[in-house]
Amino acid sequence: MTISVIMSELYGKVTEKLQKSKTQKQKHSKGAKKETHDLFVQGTNDSSIVSKRSVEILYSLPVDNNQTQYFQHFVKKVPRRSPVINRGYWIRMRSIRMAVEKIISQQPLGQRINIINLGCGYDPLPFQLLDDQNINQKNLFCIDIDYPELAGYKSQMIKMAPELMEITGNEVEKSHSGVSFQSGNYALLGCDLTDKKLYTEQLASLKALEINTTNIFIAEVSLAYMTPETANPIIKTSSSFSNSHFLILEQLMPKGENHPFAKRMVNHFKKMEAPLQCVHTYPTIQHQIERFKDLGYNSVNATDLLGCWGLVDHELRSKVASVEVFDEWEEFCWFGQHYINLHATNQLDVQVYYEKPPLFTDLTKTKTPYKFNVDPVKIERKFHTCLSTSSDSFYTCGTNQSRLNSTNCLNGDSKVVTSNEFKARVAATSVTINGAAYLIGGRRMPGSGIDEFWKLKDLNGEFLWEQLASLPNGCVKHSTVEYNGDIILYNKGSIYQYNISTDKWHSLSVFNSIILESANLVNLNGTIYLYGGLIGNSTEFEFNETMYKLDFTESGVQLIEIFKHPALGRYGSQCASIKENKLVILGGVGKTLFGQNDTFIEVDLINNEVFNIHIDDDAWEFSNPIVGSSVISKNNKITIVGGGAICYGFGSVWGGLMTVQI
Repeated sequence: MTISVIMSELYGKVTEKLQKSKTQKQKHSKGAKKETHDLFVQGTNDSSIVSKRSVEILYSLPVDNNQTQYFQHFVKKVPRRSPVINRGYWIRMRSIRMAVEKIISQQPLGQRINIINLGCGYDPLPFQLLDDQNINQKNLFCIDIDYPELAGYKSQMIKMAPELMEITGNEVEKSHSGVSFQSGNYALLGCDLTDKKLYTEQLASLKALEINTTNIFIAEVSLAYMTPETANPIIKTSSSFSNSHFLILEQLMPKGENHPFAKRMVNHFKKMEAPLQCVHTYPTIQHQIERFKDLGYNSVNATDLLGCWGLVDHELRSKVASVEVFDEWEEFCWFGQHYINLHATNQLDVQVYYEKPPLFTDLTKTKTPYKFNVDPVKIERKFHTCLSTSSDSFYTCGTNQSRLNSTNCLNGDSKVVTSNEFKARVAATSVTINGAAYLIGGRRMPGSGIDEFWKLKDLNGEFLWEQLASLPNGCVKHSTVEYNGDIILYNKGSIYQYNISTDKWHSLSVFNSIILESANLVNLNGTIYLYGGLIGNSTEFEFNETMYKLDFTESGVQLIEIFKHPALGRYGSQCASIKENKLVILGGVGKTLFGQNDTFIEVDLINNEVFNIHIDDDAWEFSNPIVGSSVISKNNKITIVGGGAICYGFGSVWGGLMTVQI
């Protein structure tokens, strides 16, 4: 019998049990409820390792220089996940590996190190760590712990894989009851983690209580499905072992349950019948730090997964970027900001993460009155473009499940004729000049901008698209603005000017140019400003916090720094000019997660100050995503149209219509 057949049968048994448990509806007794819950939690493991296998296939050789792929021994099917899910799982796995290696590097010479994976599932972390390519593998003893039945399945898979058995070596006499597999450097324990006595005895039999042993506990989401009353004793017990370290990766809700990503994430696990139970009690990094200190750990530090991405060195991030075209920074940032990586320890002078001050303190609330209203009408379109003519407002192109080329009127019945030449695109920009609307650039494929330039022509109430002079280069993640009857285009450090009367583009010389991706131009009372975006190559992962003014001269354009503020460091935001030399900046993503008090900010360009705009509770509860949206600003009213994001593997969120009256 081949290993693939064995694996198929093992997966079939788990699936059969899940279905049987669900259909029989044995939910009347406490024991039956727990068994059903445990099975659905095991089901989340199956989904996770399939995604990790997708990452392994694509990333192991070009990024990690590793010829050996270990997930193949535990994953039957091999679907290719989307780039954002692949990158999300890559940093998720990498963050744990980085933390483990950092702890190991700070251990005394010759120290025995137990790597204890709680709720291990089919994760092959032990084999990656015990691989001959790992210079630290001689001091390691890896311990996997999971439900007894799952541990039994995993044991069979290991025994059927000669490559894994070569790493572990032959089995030895089992040190305690409940041990499914044991060798000289690896043990697989079947244990319900809530059984404190068995948990402690099994680990003690593997030298976890000895003073010359360092114990590194890993809980990758495994405790998240337990109530705090159940999970916390496991942490407390783990803190009592010698030289104890605890690494936990699980969900956060830094801006509360009404943030679009958080709401989608929580609902996803509810639908899977494996609800998240700890995140409501410990929604922020600070809550989790206090939790672990209360449970017996002296030193606790943490960051989120996006912070871990920032800890990856530039060369390695460049390798990741080379694997597949990536254009989903908004979705990646949201994902990373909803997962914590925490390190807690009782061992002196060992640290993984270092405390950082908050990116910025709470902003002063604006004195300008803003009134929010949300119409939950289904737009289901993101990375589209809004346009305004003298009579109507429209939105065009963008994507839902596929790219679109349709143009819809927002405030009337005006008809738009779309020719075959007008193709679908996303992330174009628009400018209105003398009542006419222009559409500039965008992309059809990730990473490849298009050079098309269109005018929405009004023929007595019927509109059609007319193509104009091509752009000098394909443009995506660019910005455009009207200036003295012309169009100014900024694209990754280059600036161009379009003359309407001649239908020609001209490249302008730029002094002290800065390369920014997804920055924004805005015209405020005839002065052009530039803010936001990622600096340089996006692999550098530095957000631009500077507000620049563009000074136009006969010889070119000079960027003049006005002031800096961390709240300006946004990618994919929108903006609108309002009265009294002020801007409203909306949405986007940054190194900190924006919420009810700072998704919208007001910028005073007279006094160079930034204020928060509080979204009232009724509007915030709609969880309208202000990413991938587009904006129309008229008569002191800002209309945010659509928007949305794919929330990791949890599904999509979509925006309706939000208006902000000033």
